[in-house]
Amino acid sequence: MKVVVALYVFCKSWPGGPKRLLQAAILLFVVGIFRSIQKPLAMKNASISNIVASLSLSRSEQNELALFCGTICYCSMGPRKLYITKEGERAEQKDISLEEFVQKATSLPELASDQGKAEGMALRDSWEVNVYRPLVDISALYSDRIKNLQLFMALDYQHANSMSREQLTKLFSFLYTKLANIVCCFFCCHFWLPFLILASVILFSTYHKYYDYNATDVKVTHILFWSTALLDFLFLFVSVSIMETETDMVSQHNLLSFYARKKRPTLLMKLATLACCKGYVNMHCYIEHAPATSSLQVVELVHGYVMDGWRRYIKDAASYKRFNLHRGQWALRRQRHLGWSLNMSFDRSVLLWHIATDICFHHQSTTPRGQECAARSRVISNYMAYLLSICSEMLIPGSRIGIFTIACEDIERMLGDNSALHDEKGLAQGIICRAQQPPLVDNTSITGTACRLAKMLMELEDEVERWEMVQGVWVEMLCYSASRCRAYLHAKNMSEVTELLTRVWFLLISMGMETLPDRFQKSEYLEIKEEKAEENNDDGEDIVIEHKINMPI
Repeated sequence: MKVVVALYVFCKSWPGGPKRLLQAAILLFVVGIFRSIQKPLAMKNASISNIVASLSLSRSEQNELALFCGTICYCSMGPRKLYITKEGERAEQKDISLEEFVQKATSLPELASDQGKAEGMALRDSWEVNVYRPLVDISALYSDRIKNLQLFMALDYQHANSMSREQLTKLFSFLYTKLANIVCCFFCCHFWLPFLILASVILFSTYHKYYDYNATDVKVTHILFWSTALLDFLFLFVSVSIMETETDMVSQHNLLSFYARKKRPTLLMKLATLACCKGYVNMHCYIEHAPATSSLQVVELVHGYVMDGWRRYIKDAASYKRFNLHRGQWALRRQRHLGWSLNMSFDRSVLLWHIATDICFHHQSTTPRGQECAARSRVISNYMAYLLSICSEMLIPGSRIGIFTIACEDIERMLGDNSALHDEKGLAQGIICRAQQPPLVDNTSITGTACRLAKMLMELEDEVERWEMVQGVWVEMLCYSASRCRAYLHAKNMSEVTELLTRVWFLLISMGMETLPDRFQKSEYLEIKEEKAEENNDDGEDIVIEHKINMPI
């Protein structure tokens, strides 16, 4: 409609004149028409409904589209449309079972000697299986996964992290830029559009008979012409680098810091109080970020956790299902008396361990021995608190942001109006002191329960082993949350920042873990019965069967 109106106005207002100016105007209209087509087409191609439709085409439609793409255009983004051979059709109709997938996965070779080559092969062959199908909650075939897993299991955590960055950058480009259309030969004219604008500018600039026109109008037209040409040429030389600055960000939010600002408000908090948005500012305007190296460290922990799972825990389909249900049970296999801290709703369990981790970290008995694991544990702990308080829909479906406020009220009742406690360390030590006075502590509250958990953790003699266990619990919780977050939420948040949870989600998919659509679309769902974990495996590791989780209302 805009193009039609613009053409109508131009034709009505064009008084006639030199062909040179008319040619310049025609070139500009050609550029404008292509520009007006590109944006809505890019938005259509990146829509979830279009992605689902492209994966649901009939055989004849896929063959026709494959022929069209093979002869007219080539696009490196989006689902690959290839000729459907009889062999490929039979393979899709008869997928391998979950048991076969697990048996093949557990026998895969070790790390490749040439990591660069292995990464290139995985990057080339894993796009549709790893990202494109899970993005629209469609399960990939086990036969496709095992081929991809064979490539990915050969990577160490550094190359796995590098690959995830590449794939997420590619996914961002597909969803939020027009690059998916630009690489198509039909849209190769996009690269010629700046030259058309340049030709239009030259035609206008070489026309010297300006005395018939207002001088100011001529100058303004020159400025608009050259500015447009400059912006278009800049696009050809500037790569998509948005992801490079944001991929490594790990947002941090801490309950004790939140409470400290509430007790001793900053200037911004005082101004927010006047605007009646104190709670919102305290929650959203004080988000910190961990060092850039923290993201790679967390990826290393997740990579190691999944690799250990394939080597030491997963033996069959049932153990594969149980492993994907872990949210701290495997880390606590040697300290089963702490298992009660996981037998509750997930959001409450996250907040419980978040408070307990801070109390242990600031405890007077804590020494520098386990500081490396302690620091990593706090990074994940604060990130999970950030998800709970800011992005609760990503933590897990049904997360309750209100329990964050309830925990603050518990701390206030416990500590009273003690103004001397104004930072994280002071608050943690104040909570420890009050917890030693039973009449003042409500053991049923979140903070009281966290104090009991922290006390049991501090009773463990080996400090290094204690922090390794806490770190393991947080890694399992992070993986549990990532695998249960809807894919569209990962895609939605990429418009602002690539969350650590999204990177973990991609890593889990790449390493053959269960996805959310698997739990609903696969016909092989196994009922996992409660069993008393008594057996030891060959490596001396206890396998813990997850028990039912009590979810209080």
